[in-house]
Amino acid sequence: MPISRASGRSRADGVGGDIGQVYTRLRQAILVGTYQPGDIINQVHVAREMGVSRTPVREALRLLQAEGLIDAQFQRRMRVTAVKADEVDEVYSIWILVQALAVRLAVPRCSQADRLELGKLYERMHALSVQGRAGRTAWERAHQQFHRLLVAGAGPVINASIETCWARSERTRRAHLRADPDYWRASDREHLEVLEAYQSGQPERAVAVLSEQLARVAVAVIAKLDANHPMPAITQAMRQATGEPVLRS
Repeated sequence: MPISRASGRSRADGVGGDIGQVYTRLRQAILVGTYQPGDIINQVHVAREMGVSRTPVREALRLLQAEGLIDAQFQRRMRVTAVKADEVDEVYSIWILVQALAVRLAVPRCSQADRLELGKLYERMHALSVQGRAGRTAWERAHQQFHRLLVAGAGPVINASIETCWARSERTRRAHLRADPDYWRASDREHLEVLEAYQSGQPERAVAVLSEQLARVAVAVIAKLDANHPMPAITQAMRQATGEPVLRS
């Protein structure tokens, strides 16, 4: 199965050039659907196609397994995993709780320069949102920069936990965008509300909006996977983070 080249740095960069490149390309192939859930990734075929030995392929597959994108089968065959409702519930509950902590720490530490930069990123997202789907890729880049800057003041350990949530949730977010293609434009109002909360020094307001934003994505994806699936982790996380039910009416 052919794999397209992917650009950008991965968390495997620095482990070894071949490992980083193999990891990035395999991960992208899984995320965009070149490899579908249930597909077997053949190490020999991947190594031959990418022009590398089997060692970097094996190490890249271990990174993907740790990320939950593949699992080991009989005779060490690697199979692409499906997005599971339980995993969405757990990953997003952790994200809601860690993000709430990060925002409460970051808002008081947010400098004037940071607030100005957040404003610029919001304006960029807003401008791209009115371009329609042609602006979506650039919007996604600005969106991640905006959210990372929101929690930058929380410290490297907390931010590393949030980065793990970003990585573990990427297929979920892509699934949500496919189900609700206008979501990225509809979230403009929420991002403006978060920006205003940072500018006015209101961490609880920012926590409420950001937590509900995460919960809504998770609820929508879980409903598509299994309409009757309970969400105990997200429900508890929302109560602890905001004191509210999963979603405000």
